[in-house]
Amino acid sequence: MATRRALALAVLLAALLAGCAPAAAPAGGARAGVGAGAEGIQRQAKLAGASDAVLAALVADDAAGCSAAVGRDGTVLWAGARGLADLAAGTPLTTGTRFEVASVSKQFTAALVLALARDGLLRLDDPVSTHVAGLPAWGRTVTLEQLLHHTARLPDFWIELEAEGIGFSDAADQQSVLAAIRRVEAPLEGVGYAYANSHYVLLAAAVESVTGEPFTAALAARVLQPLGIDATVEPAAAAADIAVGYEVGGVPVTAAWAVAGPIGIVTTPSELVRWAAQFAPGALLADAEAGAVDSSAGATDSPDDDRPGERYGAGIRIDADGTLFHAGRWGGSVSTFRVAADRALAVAVTCNQRDAPRFEIADALTALWGAP
Repeated sequence: MATRRALALAVLLAALLAGCAPAAAPAGGARAGVGAGAEGIQRQAKLAGASDAVLAALVADDAAGCSAAVGRDGTVLWAGARGLADLAAGTPLTTGTRFEVASVSKQFTAALVLALARDGLLRLDDPVSTHVAGLPAWGRTVTLEQLLHHTARLPDFWIELEAEGIGFSDAADQQSVLAAIRRVEAPLEGVGYAYANSHYVLLAAAVESVTGEPFTAALAARVLQPLGIDATVEPAAAAADIAVGYEVGGVPVTAAWAVAGPIGIVTTPSELVRWAAQFAPGALLADAEAGAVDSSAGATDSPDDDRPGERYGAGIRIDADGTLFHAGRWGGSVSTFRVAADRALAVAVTCNQRDAPRFEIADALTALWGAP
């Protein structure tokens, strides 16, 4: 089934690319989706129509669905949505439907930590115990920078929660998760990259320590609001405008772990591609690649999790070709976010079923809007 879908998409994409090709190379080296005068407007309209066709080919309109957006330099060029936000109510997805973006949230936490470091409220080489009390001996050697890059090698907190009989649908708040992390006696054996949500829970706790504010308030006041980004930190939230998450087969998922830092950002793909401007030179996350570490083995939750040359920066993955990206999955909500190597083109896709074709959609949109 997946192979047939990929083949059908390849054929469709080839046809769409042929239909969107400019009659001649744009003067002055103008990029795809950008152009002066009638020809540029016409081409952008074709790209928008082709993007709608990608969603129509990959997402049913009577099942859980996907929302997507494409942007350049922080400006939304196209957004579309297809499918249902709530199967029981029959509520359709729109481009304004909000999603829990799961691990795509980590870059927001990293942005706040980097901003606090620039303001002198913390140092990246601070041991985490400087800011978070009650940690075992490893808290005196694990640094904030190691947490940012997942080289602290702490086990994921869900392992401890499950050992205590706390399942994904059982309530667990930030303090419960921190208590579970404090019970970890030692990091995992070995050195180097080992991805774990625990690292970003500790970063959120450090933020609260140095700012004297709840993490949600600090992120809003110091990052989201100054940039005009319409996003909130609402882990495990349920609301009429938030897509219900589903397992394979349309079984609803109740995510009861209210954890902020590694996950918890609720927003739309349009806001994510606006946020992508923060990776441009001179912007808030321009130095997110500093100190990036090798993460090429077991790096993503995609079927192909071996990506030679991949590195992990501050809350963002860096592909060998310079593309920035991160995927997320929490309950039935899945997401993927990309910023091209030129730091201009951005693509974001969010879906509300675990096996939704988020990567196929992102691949097709990148091919369309990134074509010369």
